Amino acid sequence: MDDFIKFSAPEALSGIKRGVVALGVFDGVHRGHRKVVECARATAEKHSACAVALTFSPHPRLVLAGNDAVRLLMTESERLKCLRDCGADITGIISFSREIAAWEPERFLDELIGALPFELKGICVGSNWRFGRYGSGNRDTLAAYCRLRDIDFVPVPEVEERGITVSSSVIRQLIRDGELAEVCKLAGRPPQLHGKVVPGMKVAGKELSAPTANLELACGILPPDGVYAGSAELEGKFYPAVLNIGVAPTYNVTVRRIEIHFIGYSGNLYGRELTVSLEKFLRPIRRFSSPEELKAQIMADIAEACGICQR
Repeated sequence: MDDFIKFSAPEALSGIKRGVVALGVFDGVHRGHRKVVECARATAEKHSACAVALTFSPHPRLVLAGNDAVRLLMTESERLKCLRDCGADITGIISFSREIAAWEPERFLDELIGALPFELKGICVGSNWRFGRYGSGNRDTLAAYCRLRDIDFVPVPEVEERGITVSSSVIRQLIRDGELAEVCKLAGRPPQLHGKVVPGMKVAGKELSAPTANLELACGILPPDGVYAGSAELEGKFYPAVLNIGVAPTYNVTVRRIEIHFIGYSGNLYGRELTVSLEKFLRPIRRFSSPEELKAQIMADIAEACGICQR
């Protein structure tokens, strides 16, 4: 099948004869996902092979249940970067569709092996991973398939934190609940918001001495309304930030927005795609008696964020 797998760096495949594949959706690349990639890395070393992480796009739930089925934790490019950071030599995208979802498990595995430009020496997946028509394929299906073809199959146990199984669904709910510290424990990193900078009210820079970038959210889960310390990399440099998520009651703005002040940054961000990490909740949103009182509070927020977000 044409374009079943699209490798992010096809040129890197040149000369590779053997590979071990870590397979999964990997949204958020949390601690459980990293354990699967680390398993592929260790198995690849045993076979003098390359560690390959394959993910799916679009997310299978978006294909099967519609656009509102799931809110992704990170962008596709960030997901691939994180998979490389945790040990994958090569990353690739399996182009998921309703046609592929209807394949029987054995057909999916046959197509996978047929699309790989190297000899498959091993497969590593989470032990509860399901695949194929109606999710009928499981670890037993994979074990039997691999045994017949002399392929190493390694089911990786789920990671647990104080009795909680680490999963993308759990992390999404923790962000919605505002449990950012718990998210960092399970995911291994702060949650992120990704989107495009769009025009705002144009008052923060003039009246409040704190120009903001207004983010039109494309990817990520919003926490409860409030003011947060955050951080981002802009033009290769790290910047702490203060984020206001919600309304602006002092200015009688009732539309929920994401406003970000990057501390120490000066430049035009309109139209730019940004990824911002949420580090810590600072305070709830409230109405101030005057712009001057709000400005004093913003200066205090900036000082606190600088103390939290340091690299």
